[in-house]
Amino acid sequence: MKKINWNFNAKILFFFTSMVAVDAIQRFIEMPTYTEVNPGEDALLKCRISDKKGVCSWQKDNKPVGIYRGKYEWANEDSPMGGDCSLWVRAATLQLDDGQWQCQVTASNYDVQDALSSPPAALAVRVPPQSPRILYNGSHVMPGQNITVPAGSRATVVCEARYGNPPAYIEWYLEKERLTAWSQTNSSEVERPRVWAARSVLELGATRSAHGRQLACRAHHPSYPAPYYRDSYTMLDVTFVPVVTIVGADSSTLANLEEGSSALTLECKADGNPSPYVWWTKDGQVIATNGPKLILAPVAKNHSGIYGCQARNSLGTSDSVKVEIDVKYPPRVTWVGPDTVVEANLFSQVTLECKADGNPKPSYQWYHNPTPGAYINVIPEDGYPISSTPQLQLQNVSYAHHGRYTCVATNQIGLEDRTHQSEPVTLNVLGPPVGAETGSAHAWSGGEAKVSATVCADPPPRRAAWLWGSLRLDVPSQIGRYRAVEPTGANGCYRYTLLVSNTGTADARVYVLHVENERGFSSHAVSLIVHETAHVAPLIAGALALAALLVIVLCLILRCRRRRESVEYKTDDLDSEKTVLPADAVYAPRESMRPSVGGTMTGPPGGANTGGPGGRYSPGALQVRRAAVVLQPPTTV
Repeated sequence: MKKINWNFNAKILFFFTSMVAVDAIQRFIEMPTYTEVNPGEDALLKCRISDKKGVCSWQKDNKPVGIYRGKYEWANEDSPMGGDCSLWVRAATLQLDDGQWQCQVTASNYDVQDALSSPPAALAVRVPPQSPRILYNGSHVMPGQNITVPAGSRATVVCEARYGNPPAYIEWYLEKERLTAWSQTNSSEVERPRVWAARSVLELGATRSAHGRQLACRAHHPSYPAPYYRDSYTMLDVTFVPVVTIVGADSSTLANLEEGSSALTLECKADGNPSPYVWWTKDGQVIATNGPKLILAPVAKNHSGIYGCQARNSLGTSDSVKVEIDVKYPPRVTWVGPDTVVEANLFSQVTLECKADGNPKPSYQWYHNPTPGAYINVIPEDGYPISSTPQLQLQNVSYAHHGRYTCVATNQIGLEDRTHQSEPVTLNVLGPPVGAETGSAHAWSGGEAKVSATVCADPPPRRAAWLWGSLRLDVPSQIGRYRAVEPTGANGCYRYTLLVSNTGTADARVYVLHVENERGFSSHAVSLIVHETAHVAPLIAGALALAALLVIVLCLILRCRRRRESVEYKTDDLDSEKTVLPADAVYAPRESMRPSVGGTMTGPPGGANTGGPGGRYSPGALQVRRAAVVLQPPTTV
């Protein structure tokens, strides 16, 4: 019975022992990883196994490594038995220790396939690489040298950092801008397989903006002194055809250039590599300048034009940049005519022309001064403008066109009007005498009559005579009571007067003035109307009565109703009724009878005018009007 129990217990122990043995397969808890170490320093390669039953070992580059005190030692003396297979590599050197390391463990038992071998892990013994250098077109770019590349092309630039371990990491910079390299390759040196050559290739697009900028290659390596990188530099020499700009040609400056008072300086800025040659043109023709600067001081009207700026170097010629210079200057009349004195036949056509130079283009205004001897130095505000065109067309010329014609040219510079006045052109209208065909004159019986007619002629009349009935009286001459006086002239017109003294009703007739000059003759009839003096006394009495009444009313207004707008008065003719009238209801006539020299009345027949449409309200001038209506009685000869 005891034997059976022992066997049973032995079977149960074997079963559990077998189960534990099956479950406890050894595994890696930690495997060696990439490790770097400086020469002469110690490196720890970690390797830990769970449920370890096999034997730990290491190999380098597929070759077993033994345990040697002072060189290769277990990290923990008891570790190999307890599951820690980490290894110290003492005083690491490039030749002995740099390589691929593996941690290995034999199987737990011959019939359990749980042997372990870690992936290779590099132990890199650091070696600082040489300083980086830049290569272009297969040649080493020495310090201070440039890389020359045409604009628009692509340049392949190489940076290499050799003999380093591990290989250096390379970056590119254009000034402070980081560039992306096309590729970086790392290869072991042929003669020294333990160290590396790092090579980075940059594809650089050359642009004008990159010219003169610094290109840097930067190699990073932990063996370098802080900040753990080194740089290599070169300058980009980007060649390109010149491009020009004009400095100083802002719109406000160009818009306010005035002859004699403005100055202008323009500079042609040329950007090109190689350095370009610059020149200026005006209206397509090359002009001499002080290098790239165009100086116009002061500006003149002949400076106006299209200016161009160009530049040239060995690669080509720039496009022309142009600017228009428009110099403003006041107008100046350059020609007026056809001559300073123009003669035209009566009723013909005359054309006067004015030409002026100015910028902006001037406008024109013609003025007429009918006074032959006057010159328009200052055009009157109410002047005599007659046309605003360069050509003045005078149709059907009459003697009224006689006189001086002046052309004024005007333009505006800034906000100021500028003017220039031409020399006058004198127009002489040639033709026979011309005047009113009929007219009339008035006289008082017993007084002196004036029979007058006005004619215009050029040349002046050479002969004139008054004709009536069968009588002829040449000018100037006198027969009895009739006297033809010398004519008075003004502006090519002449006034002829026949004086008849002691006028009677028999003198009331038609008098004809016959005038001739070198171009022809004309006749002008004037009717003389003689008024009887019997009508004069009542008119004078009426005028005196009216004047007295006006004086009384004026006194009342001034003394009694000075500040009122109406006046009240009483009259016996209105049965003592009170009537209110406006203060200006009492007025004086606009024109009263005016006595002429010699006693002949030149006013209308019938005496003074006492009302009607010609009257003008003027209560403040009653006393003056009173004196104006006193008529002179006719003189008896």
